[in-house]
Amino acid sequence: MNKISLIAIVLFFTLLNISGDALAVENKSDIIIKAPYLRASIPGTSMSSAYMSIENMNDDNVTLIGVSGLFSDRIEIHQHTMSDGMMKMRKVEELVIKGRNTVILQPMGYHLMIFDVKNTLIPEEKVSLTLHFKQQKDLVITVPVRSIKQERQSKKQHHHH
Repeated sequence: MNKISLIAIVLFFTLLNISGDALAVENKSDIIIKAPYLRASIPGTSMSSAYMSIENMNDDNVTLIGVSGLFSDRIEIHQHTMSDGMMKMRKVEELVIKGRNTVILQPMGYHLMIFDVKNTLIPEEKVSLTLHFKQQKDLVITVPVRSIKQERQSKKQHHHH
């Protein structure tokens, strides 16, 4: 094995271990992703959803125009809304994060809807998501998979602060 191959392998494994927040800093991005997670697969389904907060440190607005991942060919930005007393979910083409603001993707609000998941998403594993923005380079983040039970425990712990 030559030196270049060895360096490439070491670099590859080093990059695999960098978290999403670290990548945001590495890319000199003014977008900070906090507390990302993806719901574990429910047996018999091929859908999931992802949540996080997206903080825009820029003075100008940035627009999330899409999301991609190797584990699914179809990831959409969705929003829950109330209409005539009924909760409805709809796809949105883009999500604007105003300058010096944060948008929270959460259950019953904005979220990422993931269709046709290729393999079962198991709690504790990590997947990579690429966030595509109109005004800046793509941002690659590492997202842990959580069970619904883990989500509830996380919320209970959060409320005790």
